[in-house]
Amino acid sequence: MTSLAREERLRLASLLRKVGPDAPTLCEGWKTRDLAVHLVMRDRDLPAIMGEHLKLFAKRHERVDELLRNTPWIELVGKLAQGPTAWNPSSWGVGVDSIMNTAEFLIHHEDVRRAQPGWHVRELGTDVQKDMLPLVRALALPYALRRGLHLVLKPRGFDELRAGRTNNSTVTVVGMPVELLLYLFGREKHAQVEVRESAPLSGDDDAEVVGGTPDEIAAAEQDTDTSTGEWPMVVQQEKRKRGPIVERPEGAEI
Repeated sequence: MTSLAREERLRLASLLRKVGPDAPTLCEGWKTRDLAVHLVMRDRDLPAIMGEHLKLFAKRHERVDELLRNTPWIELVGKLAQGPTAWNPSSWGVGVDSIMNTAEFLIHHEDVRRAQPGWHVRELGTDVQKDMLPLVRALALPYALRRGLHLVLKPRGFDELRAGRTNNSTVTVVGMPVELLLYLFGREKHAQVEVRESAPLSGDDDAEVVGGTPDEIAAAEQDTDTSTGEWPMVVQQEKRKRGPIVERPEGAEI
């Protein structure tokens, strides 16, 4: 059985072959080659990808980044289509791959699709939309707290959810779960949603934070801004429960 993560990976690879290495994406400052390098590095050298943010792995990141940027385009996209190497946890089965890669490749596929002229919204099935709801819920609270909002999300066909401080201005966002996911990941201008603003739900005296447990609220308040494209800490913590980071042996092929 082919997972959605695998299907989105192959669809993205096919699109990258078509548009070439210098096409625009929705990722600020990135062309398609930048995105492909990022994803292949993520598949094949997790410590190197951590070097984007951790000084400990910065030199490794620079070395692997240069190697991949000098890889011929068709070969680079072929590596992306092939998928992760054996020491990457996402290669250990469909379940782990789905957890680590479904939203990753769906979002980045849309990053390329929606940056091209004449793009259209894809018809994604109910099961796909439903599968995105847990991530929408995980993203909602850090998004709302970082932006000082009381956020009301209304995924079409599913129950609404609220997140943030009730004494902040209310922003209601209506759309399919995949579109809400794109919105929460900083693609607000390109997500097909309806946005309405209204007055706070409560005053300062009776304000409360909704949308999570006390532990989730505490974690969300420490999260990085989701507009940067980084997974919120609550999502990263959930991913870490699924398996360790396995370092690629030095000298192994990228």
